[in-house]
Amino acid sequence: MHSGARSRGAGTAAGAAGMAGVGGLAGGSVVGSAESLMSAAFLMASGAGILPPALMVAFQFKLATGKPQNLEAAAQSWSTAAEQCQKAAHDLRELVDGIPEQAWKMDDRAAYENKVADYCLQLDALHNYCMAVSYALTVLAYALFTYALFAIGVATYLDVLAVAALAIVDYPECVALAGTALTVTWVATGILATAGGIAAATMGGGASFTADYQVDHGNADADDAFKRALATGSAGAAANLAQNAANAGLAYLNRSNGNIERLPGTAHATSGSRGFPLQEIDLDADRGINKTWNVGGGAKAQFPAGAGPEFEFGSHHKIGSKGYEGGDFEFKGKKPAGPVDLGLGGKVERDGEGNVNGGGFNVGAEQPETGSKAGYEGGWDDKGKYTDKLQGTTPAGSREWNPVEKKKDDTPPWDK
Repeated sequence: MHSGARSRGAGTAAGAAGMAGVGGLAGGSVVGSAESLMSAAFLMASGAGILPPALMVAFQFKLATGKPQNLEAAAQSWSTAAEQCQKAAHDLRELVDGIPEQAWKMDDRAAYENKVADYCLQLDALHNYCMAVSYALTVLAYALFTYALFAIGVATYLDVLAVAALAIVDYPECVALAGTALTVTWVATGILATAGGIAAATMGGGASFTADYQVDHGNADADDAFKRALATGSAGAAANLAQNAANAGLAYLNRSNGNIERLPGTAHATSGSRGFPLQEIDLDADRGINKTWNVGGGAKAQFPAGAGPEFEFGSHHKIGSKGYEGGDFEFKGKKPAGPVDLGLGGKVERDGEGNVNGGGFNVGAEQPETGSKAGYEGGWDDKGKYTDKLQGTTPAGSREWNPVEKKKDDTPPWDK
């Protein structure tokens, strides 16, 4: 029995909802608390391995863990893009309407106005699509957050059952109740997956509809651009599907977090396993706006599984129209140090000729039972410019700062 993890995790559950509200008031991301809550929920559920169904619940929690704060940030970026499209259409309409009738009375004025009107309709369609994506990502972020609150509740329930199973309550009855919790969790995980599917359909279907709409209003290249985007995105999708399939298997192998529990009333029967050192993998295949492919991957391992130091490494390489354009190598390590885990890592970037043209480092600390963590990242680009990022994630939410103030872009002359 791992009662210490359960009791600390239960403390996390007790204040999670209220603390999330505090995090939002403090200017951070409320949904960012989901990452900490899911970490605590996994440890609590895997620690209740005396009830075999709890390990399958822990497996689902591992699969459903994400970073909704990143989705929230992406949603804001899409919303900003929508506002820019709307402003561009508005300004263009005002510009055309501002041309005096007496200054342009020729027949081609009507043709020009029709052309501008069609272009503005294209911008309107892009605005609507960007807003649809923004809403879809926001809904998905809050779906992950809601699931995290659900997960911490189920994990607390399982821990109470595990304690009762060793005390005064009939063990088979506790196992049956844990089985019911597993069934409910399967349903909740299915709902979360459906939310993800709806978001994907919104983005994919909306892109197809927007491309067709733009073709109907004068953009003859929109349909070809959409098809090229599908072809390019398929490589990234294939990499992600392979990654997720492998990580699902690894999550199943490590569902007990290295804990083995002897089942009450039996001589030798146990639940759980020592796990597998490889924790997860990462595969990437993305193409930038400059048509340069960025391909690579990485892996995370722990020796021994569930208890020892954790190591993570990754490497990515850029391939453009002129061939190899450089790459990077990154390494991170995390070691238990009493109640917290301490982390340290570094990154080196090289150009196509093998010369070092950038790099960085990171340090951090994490409290595994609550999922709370803080970290600092710093880095240099090929011009020697230093940038940094300070992050914090707790059951109260998440927040990010840039201690070294970023230089703002100069205002274009036409906006002065």
